[in-house]
Amino acid sequence: MPCGIAPQKALLVVWRRAQLRAWTFGLVLSVSACVNPRPSRLTPSFAAQFDQIWSEYDKIYPAFGYKNVSQADWNDLRGHFRPRAIASRTEDEFISVVKEMLAPLRDVHAWFIDPKGTIVPTYVPWALENFDRQRWQHALRNASYTPHGKVWGEGMVSGFAYIYIASWAANQIDSLALDAALLRHQNDPGMIIDVRTNAGGSDAAAFAFASRFVTQPYVVSYVRVRNGARHDDLTPAQARVISPRGAWQYTRPVIVLAGRGGFSANESFVAAMNVLPHVTVIGDTTGGASGNPKTISLGNGWSFTVPRWIEFGPDRQPIEWKGVAPGVAVPWAPNAYAIEGDPLIDTAVGMLGETLGLFRVAPPDKIRH
Repeated sequence: MPCGIAPQKALLVVWRRAQLRAWTFGLVLSVSACVNPRPSRLTPSFAAQFDQIWSEYDKIYPAFGYKNVSQADWNDLRGHFRPRAIASRTEDEFISVVKEMLAPLRDVHAWFIDPKGTIVPTYVPWALENFDRQRWQHALRNASYTPHGKVWGEGMVSGFAYIYIASWAANQIDSLALDAALLRHQNDPGMIIDVRTNAGGSDAAAFAFASRFVTQPYVVSYVRVRNGARHDDLTPAQARVISPRGAWQYTRPVIVLAGRGGFSANESFVAAMNVLPHVTVIGDTTGGASGNPKTISLGNGWSFTVPRWIEFGPDRQPIEWKGVAPGVAVPWAPNAYAIEGDPLIDTAVGMLGETLGLFRVAPPDKIRH
C-alpha cells in the first residue's frame, strides 16, 4: 500500500493504474495491427536481399550479351528497381518488384522459391504444345500401357515399344527402372520415346538413358559459363559427351516425339538423341531454355536461382530461346485428323513400319483431305 494514503484511496489508485496499463497495452496492440508487416531486424533487410540478388546475377549470369542486356542496362535496372524494392511493405511485394527487374532476361530458369517450396517464375513462355491428354489416352487404350509412378510409363503400340517420360527429376526417375524397361523391350523391332511434355530435371538422368542407345562416344552439346567479372567473360565451349552404358545398347529404329513442352534437361536429351543414326526426332522444336540454375538462399524462408550456363546443340547453335529442332517436323493439327487418336504417335508407328518394310506412312483413311 502506498505510504500516506488511506486504504480506500489506495485501492482506487491501484485500480486506476491497472486500468491505465490495460488501456495502454490495448492501444499498442491496435497500433501494431495497423502497421504493415516488415521483416524482423534479425532477418535480412530488403536492401540486403536486393543487393544479393543483383550481385549474384552480375557475377554468375552468362547470357547478358546473348540477350542484349549490357552492363550499363544492368546497372540502370539496379538504379530503377532498388528504391522500389527497399520500399516494399512485405516479402511478397519485394519479390514482385525483383521479378519485374529480371523479366527482361526472359529466362525460364530464373525463379524464386517461397517458404512452402512453391516455384515463383519470373518468366513464363507461351507456345502451342503438340500434346492432348485425351487423344494420348485414346491412342494408348489398347497399348497395355503401364504407368510407373506419376511421370513415366511403358506399353506396346502396334507392335512397337512405347515409353513415355514426363520428367527427368532425380526424385521421380530411376535410371535402373528405365534400364529394366529397356530390357523388357530389348527384342522389340522399334521404339517410340515420348518426351513432348517433359519440362526437364536432371541432366545426369537424361544422359544415362540416352547412353543406352549409343555404340560409341558422341558430343551431344556444348556449354559456356562465366569466367570473369565482365558480362562477356565466358569460357570456351566445353563439349559434353555421352558414352555407351550397360551390357548392351538398343540399336533398332527409334522415334523420339518432341515439342514445345520440352525444356532444360529434356532439350539436352533430345539434342543427344538427334545425332544418333538410328534415331529420328519428330514433332516440333523444343521450348528453348537450358540454364543449369544455381539455387541460393535469400533469407526469410525464400530462395532464388541464377542460371549458370549457355548450352549449344551439337551444331553449336544456342538452345536458349531457339530450342532443338526435330529431324522431321510434324505440324500439330489434330482438327484435320479423322480419328480421335494422337497424330504424332500414329505418325511414329507409320514411320517405324515403313522403315522396317511393314506398311506405308499415314494410311489414306486416317487423313482428312
